[in-house]
Amino acid sequence: MDYLSHQFGQRPDFPIHHSLENGHRQEDQHGSTKAKSFLKRLFPVLLIFLLSGISPAVAFPLFATKPSMGEHYSPAENLEVIDIAMIRQARHRIDIAMYAFTDRHLAKALIDAAGRGVRIRIYRDRIQIHDRGDQSKKLLEYPGITLRIKRNGRSNIMHLKAYEIDGRLLRTGSANWSPPGEGAACRRSSCGHRLQQDNNLFLTEDPRMVQGFEKEFNHLWNRPENMRHLPPRSRHRHNRT
Repeated sequence: MDYLSHQFGQRPDFPIHHSLENGHRQEDQHGSTKAKSFLKRLFPVLLIFLLSGISPAVAFPLFATKPSMGEHYSPAENLEVIDIAMIRQARHRIDIAMYAFTDRHLAKALIDAAGRGVRIRIYRDRIQIHDRGDQSKKLLEYPGITLRIKRNGRSNIMHLKAYEIDGRLLRTGSANWSPPGEGAACRRSSCGHRLQQDNNLFLTEDPRMVQGFEKEFNHLWNRPENMRHLPPRSRHRHNRT
């Protein structure tokens, strides 16, 4: 029984035209076909990312607007996504002073930047560079990326977590380039805050602050006692972050 028969007890005497109803039905069928086609194309891509353990936020970081200047906090925000978005804006140079660096997605972003012709300098801590999963050795394989290491002990560590891009943008804060430090430790499923650190990331385009870091970075980079090759593993116990 159709709707009109149900409402009136019998079909009305006046003729019923089905053209409008058929039009809606055809539109619904067309929309359904387009949706199925889109999902069919999207499924293999999503499957690759899920099997590889890549975060969707890292795989598709360009869906969001440009990160705002100022303070950002993990684990409420994924700071890794912000750092990758900033690195992708680089056109000429990136100067980095980073205590811990075990995040392979950030390493990949730097490799991609070097491939675009961006000159990258990375300043590291002698003890922390031997952390399990450190990305420095991998990066040295690529032209355009240079590394210098502070000749330090346990009491005078290189503890900065900052970088400058193209003389116009400065990132500072407490977040190391590690998945827990960036609030990006949980990739395959939600784990709450159990594996995440409480950190901040600060972005600024203030010329005075950018120039201040650039001056200090060049001072650190040009220390005559710096090491230019990966040192042998220290007997000191390093701090894993």
